Amino acid sequence: MKKIIYTILGAALLIGAASCMKIDNFAGPEAQVSGKIIDKTTGEPMLLDHGVNHIRIWEVSYSLDPTPQDLAIKEDGTYQNTKLFSGTYNMLPRDGAWWPCDTTYNVAIGKKGTVQDFEVTPYLHVIDFSADLSGTDLTMTCKLQAPVTDNLPQITQVRAFVNNNMHCGPGNQMNYYNTDAYRVNVRKMWNAIGDADGNQTVDPYVVTVPVKPGYTYWVRMGVQLNDTFNSWNLSKVIKVEVPSE
Repeated sequence: MKKIIYTILGAALLIGAASCMKIDNFAGPEAQVSGKIIDKTTGEPMLLDHGVNHIRIWEVSYSLDPTPQDLAIKEDGTYQNTKLFSGTYNMLPRDGAWWPCDTTYNVAIGKKGTVQDFEVTPYLHVIDFSADLSGTDLTMTCKLQAPVTDNLPQITQVRAFVNNNMHCGPGNQMNYYNTDAYRVNVRKMWNAIGDADGNQTVDPYVVTVPVKPGYTYWVRMGVQLNDTFNSWNLSKVIKVEVPSE
C-alpha cells in the first residue's frame, strides 16, 4: 500500500515540476527610440553633460498610471534606447537648463525604430569661451547670453570644469578642480549682470586653474541657475595639451 502511495506522490511531483517549466512566450523589449534635444534659438543640438540630463517617458498603452522611466541624454544632445517594449509613450525633456516644456509628446515606439527630436529654449548660452595656456596656468573666459530674460531664474555661479577625458562637466570632472577656488559666485538676477540691450553680460567671467606639464585636459565652463534642478548651461569642450617641461 505504501508503495502505491509513494508512486502516486512521485507522479504528482513530476507533473507539478513539468508545469513550472512552461516556456515564456512573451517577447522581450525590442522597440527603439532615438533623437536629439535641439536648441530652439539656434537649431543646433544642446551642449550637455554626459548622463546628467534625461527624457522622462511613460508607457500609456496598458496603464492609466504608468511608472516613469528616464532616458539619458549624451553630451552632444542625442539620446537612444533600444530596449523598450513596443507601445505608445508620453515623452518629456526634463531636468535640463531650459525653459520648462509645457507639451508632453505622445509617441508610438516600435521594433523598426522611432526618431523623436525635441526643441527646447535654453535659459542661457555660454558664449565667447576661450582657454589660454601660460606655462602651467590655464585661464578660461566666457560671457553669458540670454535668449529670454523675463522671469529668468537667479544665476547662482559660473564654474570651470576640467577632466582627463572628453566627458567634461558638472557630473564628469576631476575631483581636484571641484572646489570653490575655481568658480565665480554670482547669485544675482539677470538685470544685475546684463548689458544695456539686456541679452548678454557686461563683463566676462574668468577662472584660472593650475595644470601639469605633459598632460592633456578637456575643459569647459558652465553657468548654474537656481531652478528646480539647479541645472547648468554649458560651453563647448576644448582640448588642451600642456607641453612637457
